Parts: sequence; structure tokens; C-alpha cells
Amino acid sequence: MRPRLRRAVGATALAVVAALLAGCASIPPAPAWSPPPAAVPAVSLGDPAAAGGDAPADPAAAAPSAPGLDVRLLYNADPASPVAARWGEIPGNDAFTALLRGRVTDAIAAHAAATGVAYRPAADAPDIGADMRGCLPGSSTKPAAEVLADPGLAPQTGGPVLSVSCEVRAAAGDILVEALRIITATDGQVTSDDTTVYYVQTSGAFITTSDTFLSDEGLRILLKDLVEALKIAAGALRPEMTQSVDEFPLDQLRTTFAAHTFAADGSLRITVPSDFTTPELDRLARVPRPDPLVMTVPAAEVAALLTPQGAEIQTVLTSGAPLVLPAGPTRGQQQVDCGLFACVALTYDDGPGEFTEQVLDELDARRAAATFFLQGYRVGSRPDTLKRMRDEGHEIGNHSWNHPDLTKLTDEEIRDQLERTSAAIAGITGSAPTTFRPPYGAVDKRVLDKTKLPAILWTVDTNDWQLPDDATLISRAVAQPGPGAIVLLHDVHENTARMTPAIVDGLLGRGFTAVTLEQLLGGRLPAPHTTTSHG
Repeated sequence: MRPRLRRAVGATALAVVAALLAGCASIPPAPAWSPPPAAVPAVSLGDPAAAGGDAPADPAAAAPSAPGLDVRLLYNADPASPVAARWGEIPGNDAFTALLRGRVTDAIAAHAAATGVAYRPAADAPDIGADMRGCLPGSSTKPAAEVLADPGLAPQTGGPVLSVSCEVRAAAGDILVEALRIITATDGQVTSDDTTVYYVQTSGAFITTSDTFLSDEGLRILLKDLVEALKIAAGALRPEMTQSVDEFPLDQLRTTFAAHTFAADGSLRITVPSDFTTPELDRLARVPRPDPLVMTVPAAEVAALLTPQGAEIQTVLTSGAPLVLPAGPTRGQQQVDCGLFACVALTYDDGPGEFTEQVLDELDARRAAATFFLQGYRVGSRPDTLKRMRDEGHEIGNHSWNHPDLTKLTDEEIRDQLERTSAAIAGITGSAPTTFRPPYGAVDKRVLDKTKLPAILWTVDTNDWQLPDDATLISRAVAQPGPGAIVLLHDVHENTARMTPAIVDGLLGRGFTAVTLEQLLGGRLPAPHTTTSHG
């Protein structure tokens, strides 16, 4: 049976009205009679895209711009319990981050409980390009089957699947509108599909959903306009709504008109359930049932429907102002849960050098953090580079004064190599390094005993200092790491600096989060006199 809005009146009254209307409908009008002109509702029905209106057929063509949005990516293709999730965080808006992560982690926990397989961070994504790693246009409205068929949004493993996706519906001034969609399926059959649209004041003043925008009176106006528009489309002689709008429960109206959003011109577009009906619509023979059933309220008529907060949001979203995000922390300054995210630590040795700033530029453009192990004799000539590393949240480590094999030095020489370097770095950044990387990876118990700094080695050696061809370097730096890996690179070589965009994009496209060593190790330093090569 179709869901329908019911009046809070007795069955007898309904029967009487139905009988009267049925009787009137059976009496043909006199030949000279014509019905009086009816008031046209201030709404239009139909999908603007399908009708060739101002909504483009390609959602990407009108995708709102949200520069600075931090889109997070998880991707685990374990056939027993596959998960793909992405959502857009606002750096510095902790409340919105906590809300979205809570939704995602709850969905992952429920999926794990349903499959009996505990979640683990992985980087199994199918090399998602930089232009496809964001909140994708149309992903919250297209059929669930299309979402599940997209390898970037759902692992193509069969069996039980969890897909979490996001879409930026609108962005202007200090308002971001983001849709979060959570789909579960088994063997291609959708078992749940839930979309929530969040309206966020970017600096954290409020987070709300669209059900707070429409006033009670606005809901009643929409009901009247929708019923009369459908009656006109059905050819009714008297399209005026005969039932009192006050007789329809407000909570039911709020559900009916819940899927709405503001267009760029200030109009309000509402997607109504295609099987919407009321008793008086049921009595008409040919009520159109478009799917989707979209009603558009012109901008001039919208104000009468809105709550004060809804009116405020409409004003900002239609202003045409660029999105303004707060000054938030960089990736290296955030707390990163490497039990949720697949973390990888990029480490750069031997700098600072002539290519270090280029590497920093590319990391910054991708919200990627790294660790730089510096030679002491180099730091004095590039103090601004060290300060930039510090200010952008990168970690700075000790790589000796001038790169000797520490195992071949005397005890005093070992101490001098490390202590002079730490002092030089602290003199510029204000903080001494908390880790060191032995040149050539050469370390033994005697070297470890001469310093309290733990030694950091690596999981993946790219051998970039040998100047391999680009494809080989990418294969080593992108394809070999797993979650928790420490990758060895050198920021003093042109090929490494030039390939930094491809390396970082490749890792992010697999589903990695690039973090500092301290973040990789959960904020805990290794004990003194130890070596570490993996998170």
C-alpha cells in the first residue's frame, strides 16, 4: 500500500466528503459553463535537469567549490568485510569532525559485527586519482546501485559491503552543506541506504540538518501548493485543496518535505517521495507520479516558508561569496588515529637542500605530513626552511653533523656528531630533535648507548639516491608500503623533489594518510637505546 498523509478526522467525515465529491464529479457541466480560473500554486513540479532547466545533467558541472576541505579516505578490500569510506572534514571544526567520524566509526563497527570480521586499516583503493578523491558530485543522489558499482566508492568484492560517501551540496561564505551517505549491501543487493545533509557554520557556531529550516506554517504552505499542483497536473476542474492543512500531522509533513536544498538562485528544491498522496488525490484518476518528484519554490516565495535560521542560511548560500574556512591545524599538527586510518610515514634524509622547499610545497598542497632528518652542517644556511617545517607541522630529526658511519667513530665523536646537530636545530626552531637516523642505517649497541635519542630506520628504501627512473621510484615509494610503513627518501635530489606530487598522490590514492613518525607511533617515542623500522 502506498504511504499517504492522513487527516486527523473521523472515518464518517471522510466518507461523507468522498461521497459528495464523487456525486459532483458525476454531473456533467452545462455546455456554456467553464470553470473559474484557479490560483496557480507558487511551485513547479519536475526534475529541472530532466526538463532541461538550470540544473545541469552532469552534476560535476555545477559542483560547489570547497577548497581547504579535508576529505578523509578509508579503503579495505578484504572480501570478508570490505569497507570504503570518505567524508569531508573542516580543519579546526572539532565538533563537525567528531560528528562525522562518529557516524563513520559506528557504521564500521556495525559492519564488523554483521560480518564477524574486525576492521583493520588498509590501503587497498584502486589508485584513485587526485580529482576523484574528494566528495563527489551526485554521489548522494544517484541510485545506490551506481554507487556500489563505482570501484572508488565501494570495493568490488561481492559479499557484504559498506560504502560511505560524501557530496558538497553547497558552499558559500561561512556555510558548508555536506551530504553523508551510508550504504550497506550483500552480493549487490542494497540492505540499507541512509543520507543525511548537514548545514555547517564553518567555524563551529552550529551544525544542523534541513529539517530545522521549514517553519510549521511553511510546511502547511508546501502541502497546499503540492496538492494543488498535482491536481492541476491531473486535470482536476477544481484544483483548490479541499482538506484543511491543519488536519495533517506536522511530523508527517516534516518527513515528506525533508529532502530539500537551496539552489544557487535562492529557490528551494524539494524531492518528495514519488508515491506521495492524500485522500483527495486518491480520488483522481490520473495523478502524475514522476520519479523523482521534485518541487521548486521560487526564491521570492521561499522566505515565507523558513525559520530564522533557515533564512540566515539561504541568505549566505545565495550570496555568491567564496567559502571561508577557519585557520585549522595542518596534518602534522593533528591527532591521527592510525587504528582507523592507514598511516604511512614519509621520511626525507640529508637536507635541508636546494629542493627541500619544493618538497614542502607539494606536501602542503596535499595536507601530507613528513619527517625530515637533517644534517647539522646544512641547517645554518637555511633557517627559514627549518622554521617552515616546524610551522607546517612536520617533524625534524637528527641525521648527524656531516653523515659519517657512526659505528666507525670514537665514543666522543659519536656524541659530538649528534649533540652538535641537535643544538643547531634547537637554535633555529626552539626544540631539539627527539629521534635520530644513523647515516647509512649503520648503528650498533655502542652507538645507541652514546645517546638518549632512539634510532629510526625504515621499512621501505626507495634508493632514490641512485637516481632510478621515474617508474621505478614510483613502484618503490607507492606500491611497496603497507600500513605502518616508514619510507626512506632524500629531499636533496632533483628526481625525488620532482616526483613528490606523484608519490604523495599515489599513496593518498591507495587510501593512505601521510603522517609524521610521532603520529605513526601513536604519539609515543620509542625508548632510548632502541631502533625502530615500522609503526
